[in-house]
Amino acid sequence: MTAASATEFRIKYKRVGHIGTDYHYYMAETAEQALQWQYWRMKAKAQELELLSVEKFDRFADKWIDRSEVLNEQV
Repeated sequence: MTAASATEFRIKYKRVGHIGTDYHYYMAETAEQALQWQYWRMKAKAQELELLSVEKFDRFADKWIDRSEVLNEQV
C-alpha cells in the first residue's frame, strides 16, 4: 500500500459579473482536496466565483485530465 502523493490540479473559474475565465492552481492528493482548498480560499477572501471545471495534470502524458465530477458531488 502506497501513500498518495501531491499532484497539480487547476480549477477554472469565472468571477460573478465578469466575462473572462481564469485558473487557480493547487498541489493536492485528490480533486476533492483541491476543491476544498478552493472553497477555503473563496471564504477567506470573501470571493463569489462560479467554478467551471477541475482538472488534474498527468505529468506522464503531459495533459490535463477532467475531474469536474467533483463539482457535482459537493453539497
